[in-house]
Amino acid sequence: MSNKSRTGRSAAMMMSCVLFSSMLSACSGGTVRGSERAEATPSGETEPLQQAAGGTAESPTGTASSGTAAGKKTIVFATFYETDFLKEAIQKYEAKHPDIQIQMTYAHPAGNDAQWEADQEKFIKTMNTQMLTGKGPDLLELDQLPMDKYAGKKLLLNLSEKMEQDSSFHREQYFTNILDNTKLGGSVYGIPLRFYLYAMIGNEEGLEKSGVPFDDKSWTWQQFIQTAKALAKQGSHPYAFYGDEILLLTDMVNESYDRYVDAVNRKASFDSPAFVGLLKQIKAMIDGKLVNNHGRSDTFFRMDTVSSIRSYTLAGTNLTESYSKVKLYNKPKAEGQKPGGFFKTDTTLGINAKSAVHNETWEFLKFLLSDETEPGGFSVNKQAYKKQAEQMLQVGTVKADEEGPLKGKEFKVTPTQVQELEAYLTDAIHPVEYRPSKVEQILTEEAAAFFKGQKSAEAVAKLVQNRVSTYLNE
Repeated sequence: MSNKSRTGRSAAMMMSCVLFSSMLSACSGGTVRGSERAEATPSGETEPLQQAAGGTAESPTGTASSGTAAGKKTIVFATFYETDFLKEAIQKYEAKHPDIQIQMTYAHPAGNDAQWEADQEKFIKTMNTQMLTGKGPDLLELDQLPMDKYAGKKLLLNLSEKMEQDSSFHREQYFTNILDNTKLGGSVYGIPLRFYLYAMIGNEEGLEKSGVPFDDKSWTWQQFIQTAKALAKQGSHPYAFYGDEILLLTDMVNESYDRYVDAVNRKASFDSPAFVGLLKQIKAMIDGKLVNNHGRSDTFFRMDTVSSIRSYTLAGTNLTESYSKVKLYNKPKAEGQKPGGFFKTDTTLGINAKSAVHNETWEFLKFLLSDETEPGGFSVNKQAYKKQAEQMLQVGTVKADEEGPLKGKEFKVTPTQVQELEAYLTDAIHPVEYRPSKVEQILTEEAAAFFKGQKSAEAVAKLVQNRVSTYLNE
């Protein structure tokens, strides 16, 4: 994760959760029934979202106006970021369904990164207020929002039930490993349109020359530590990879988030031996100089995100000065975690449980999931991925960025590479938590005392447990 993205994320960590909790208290005096939803008006607590160009719906504020307008049924769709993909998909859908009108609103215009944090705060505050008062859009993007808390409060439609009841929805057409591993409390409440892989780029030649055996398909962090020690003695690099204590801690917790946080049932498990062991494990890695926390050079592995067939083909190609031959490897797992890769979802969409047009909204969501759209990344729809792969193989090469270190160099795309990549995609079963969360801030604040030698791991685990439990039950 880049410093810029981490800084932006840190600034927004508390936002969704604190706003959600404070608004929950403010709204606890009464419940807005579904029949009252269309008549409810904003309380003045939120700023209006922007309406996508070409929209003709009646409400410019982002509040739902579900129902009939000019003989059409209106679906209100709220997203954080303005994207051409979604606007084009809406135009295509409306052309096919003249009885449906999609009103899309967004908080962050494309190309306005200077206002990212302010727009994010506005979006979170607006959505939390509307959802908690029984209004809200029919369809909403959940990437910036506390989806687990929405699900726990029954604010989102159970999409597992929708999938089971819909005979036209065929699970085998999708990457079911992604759908099955994005459940909350046993059900799907948000479906991602695309996903990315979290993995490591390694110096394949250096690793082979070291003679140190390892199985990255199933290795745990403890096994990785033993491998790193052996590599440091026999290999060409003194460190396993780059990272600092807090970065390692938050990443490793996020990679097994459901082990420590059950937000739907409002339970935390940070006072467990697993978390105490994790703290000690990270400290041992730093103290043993297995991890370079001073610079990114002289490492066997580098953390990486694979977002497309192109990025898979180009993965590590800019490291040829230090890595003579590169390869993608799976990241280590926590103790007890099943073998399999890590993934991050993107453009996760949920349906408001109070929507008056939830059936029409479900049909639109299915269209967004179909191979008729091109969301980028790895589509959850298998056929869409296969179409991308076929197109890439027909071209035969991918070109690096002209402005980067490779200066537009071309690299071959082979059927073998595509098959290898598909194996990684179907093997990914561990979701990486990435939404803004107060949990990450609590970890950052409390764990520092342990890594500085001021408190024991057990004491820090107890403090984290108490604070996270309080937050979950606010």
